[in-house]
Amino acid sequence: MLGDSNFSGRLPVSWERAAADNPSYANYYYNDPAHPDRITYREGIFVGYRGYQQANTKPLFPFGFGLSYTTFQYTNLQVVRSASGTQPSWTVSFDVTNSGKRAGTDVAQIYVSAGKSKVPRPPRELKGFTRVQLAPGETKHQTLSLDARAFAYYDAAAKGWRVEAGRYTVELGRSVENIDSRVTVDLASPSLMRVAH
Repeated sequence: MLGDSNFSGRLPVSWERAAADNPSYANYYYNDPAHPDRITYREGIFVGYRGYQQANTKPLFPFGFGLSYTTFQYTNLQVVRSASGTQPSWTVSFDVTNSGKRAGTDVAQIYVSAGKSKVPRPPRELKGFTRVQLAPGETKHQTLSLDARAFAYYDAAAKGWRVEAGRYTVELGRSVENIDSRVTVDLASPSLMRVAH
């Protein structure tokens, strides 16, 4: 019988309202008559949901979107820097409550956005998520860890991931377009993390 099981999937992509809304539409090979057999990659980092956010284009269904027969509430978002370890890290914690009358599973998503930056950066980037199964009225406390890479961009000249000093926003939501709460994080010291090639 329909409705016996509560679905809980989430979209791993954004669905555009029209083909022209897709961030890569202008670069499809058939849009360049001078080079009908060539696709020129011009989107840079603004692909997928990052491109929709950058262009302020509302998709039909955003990245992370999903439906449920019940409802969920997020509360008590906190971001605390860890005092242990050689590399900085942050613990993101929050509560998820099933506020409806059916059992269900939700996918809580953590996004990070940078303030002022020397380079173009997406308005919002997914940095973590957790799947939570809840009975009606049940609340569960969730924690996720963010390392310095969650705040970094790749510095091609330095060949490493760079974290700029400044203010960042850590956001909690059910999709990239459905943000429930946010906390600001101040990073005082810039750093460069070398990575192996």
